[in-house]
Amino acid sequence: MLFDYPRELRTNQALVVGMHAFFVKLGIASPIFIGASDGGMVAQIYTQKYPNEVGGLVLVSTGGMNAATLKTLKKKYFFVPLALWYMAHCTYGEGYVMLYSEKMPIFTAKRPAQTVTVDGAAYARDMFETIFKDFQQAKDMHITGLLEDLMNQTPVTEADFRALKGRILLIFPNQDFFSDQMQQDLIKLMQDPQIVYVSGGHLGTVLKAGDYVREIKKFLEGME
Repeated sequence: MLFDYPRELRTNQALVVGMHAFFVKLGIASPIFIGASDGGMVAQIYTQKYPNEVGGLVLVSTGGMNAATLKTLKKKYFFVPLALWYMAHCTYGEGYVMLYSEKMPIFTAKRPAQTVTVDGAAYARDMFETIFKDFQQAKDMHITGLLEDLMNQTPVTEADFRALKGRILLIFPNQDFFSDQMQQDLIKLMQDPQIVYVSGGHLGTVLKAGDYVREIKKFLEGME
């Protein structure tokens, strides 16, 4: 829900082609991707399309674009096409976009200490309210459309990442949106990845940013 890609890029394939053109324009031959959640899955699509033009991967709180994970996500989010139709044809009410965040464990857990501190929960709520303050129907439809398209991509395989052996960092938070099985499937896809486990759940990159920065910095320094 938090990404903001150019709206003229309506598919994930168009998105990675646009990213590639951007890197070519800047003269960046081998970008290193740091992708969280959906961003981690887009980074896998990019690597699949341009396998010899990626310098490294840092995948955070995400799942693999393998066949099993895509099948699971498609089954879990079978209602997305209906949601798109609803957004296009029905009244787009104020507060609609907060539906997902209000149901997140960080706000609803009976024992919030298991997920994040009270201050952290308050910070997360303020963050969502700020992000969604100017959230409009067109943006919501664009984001939801990209998520629907994501589940219809050609699955990646282990072969897509062979050129990146030893240049992959996986960071998994506890109590993540992506299941333990999805995390294990992602590990199997990658070539000799470094693996780090952290706390903070799916919003850990915001609530415990320092932990992520330290691990990513250490990894990048080791690649020099």
